[in-house]
Amino acid sequence: MRSLILTIGRHKAYPFVCFILVIGAFLYTEPFKALNLRYAISFFGAITGLICVILFTRRSQLGNYFGLLATFGESMGNFLGGNIGAGLPHLYNFSTHVYGIFNWRKHHDQEDKVITRSLTWLQMFYVISAFFAIFGLSIWITKVMGVDNTLGQLIVNGIIFGLAVPAQTLLVMRYDFNWYLWIIMNVFVVGLNFFGPEPNPVIGAQYCIYLFNAVYGLIEWRSFAHKKQ
Repeated sequence: MRSLILTIGRHKAYPFVCFILVIGAFLYTEPFKALNLRYAISFFGAITGLICVILFTRRSQLGNYFGLLATFGESMGNFLGGNIGAGLPHLYNFSTHVYGIFNWRKHHDQEDKVITRSLTWLQMFYVISAFFAIFGLSIWITKVMGVDNTLGQLIVNGIIFGLAVPAQTLLVMRYDFNWYLWIIMNVFVVGLNFFGPEPNPVIGAQYCIYLFNAVYGLIEWRSFAHKKQ
């Protein structure tokens, strides 16, 4: 399975297949029947986000530039759908991509690919603590903003926010553990956007691909770590 995922992720046609799937999901919503601002912005975020994620899995520094564009589309798409917890991380992500642009330039190998690293047990404890703190913060912000979320939506959005912030932080700081958090988060985002009270198949399809990319990114970054050792 590991070799199969690497083969698919490294294939030249893989990015094009991703784009076709996301475009297909967008057309499925029949966007030309009635102009829908939320879906249009989500589509922009989906395309730029896909490019960003694919570049990150391959340890390319260009991913940070596309990440700046993707954060706008993804945050607005979620906010317009009332998914506050899913939208808040993207506001934070914008600043991390700015940091990544400068930081990744200082840590790259001879192939101009970023050099990754692994967490210590103490650092992992900090990550878990951050998750619970951010989970509570998400619920509090949603209540303060007066957004009408069901209990299930409130919890799922809190989990998404709680996972996304440390995952993004670990990503730009080059820790391979970030991919474990992305895998879990993507499962929740897919469920929220396909089966939630405000379904958005564009973001749902996008995060199905993100889910595969997270698995591929984990294997790719871990493979680099073993070669380095």
